[in-house]
Amino acid sequence: MLLVWGFKAISRTLSEGVFYCPREGGDRPYRHRSARKWFTFFWIPIMPLKELGKFVECSSCSSTFYPSVLSAPTTAKIADVTTIAIRHLAVAMTVADGVIEEAEKQYAVEIVNRFASVPYAMENFEIDLVELRGTNPTDQLEELGGILTEQGREQVLTAAVALAASDGSVDFSELALAQKVGSDLSMSAAHVKGVIATTTEHLTQD
Repeated sequence: MLLVWGFKAISRTLSEGVFYCPREGGDRPYRHRSARKWFTFFWIPIMPLKELGKFVECSSCSSTFYPSVLSAPTTAKIADVTTIAIRHLAVAMTVADGVIEEAEKQYAVEIVNRFASVPYAMENFEIDLVELRGTNPTDQLEELGGILTEQGREQVLTAAVALAASDGSVDFSELALAQKVGSDLSMSAAHVKGVIATTTEHLTQD
């Protein structure tokens, strides 16, 4: 009788979800899988042997990646974090000097729409002014800073300073808040100072 034995790598799925696929450049479903070497007899797996490792497989393009790829935020996650943080920031900067001008409110709505993932109207901002006024946006900004690029952080801080100046001037309280925003976004003190100076100079020239 001919005996046929050998070895075979078999994978099993540990979990499934949605991740940011580096190859396709967007959110895709994935399978987190574990591969193990098996002893086979007549091509039937009989005995599990050495674990070969874990990997993430994109269900869309079938590419495989190290499990660390799951630590990258999805596009949807970035959009949600950005929307929440910018709404908090818009309210905080609008009320920083104690006076709410109509120009500030209009510019706040514009800024939220610039960054947010969903449409945002004046009616939404009026609600946020009531519900978010007095809250500290530090937690939201720190989370946002952790997923943005350096350029993205600069854009957020620039928008904050522009909002402060939308009523015609930037007072001490607004300047202090802008500096705090930069710090919460994980920007260095020198970087924050440079962005604020550049932005205020540009706004003054305009």
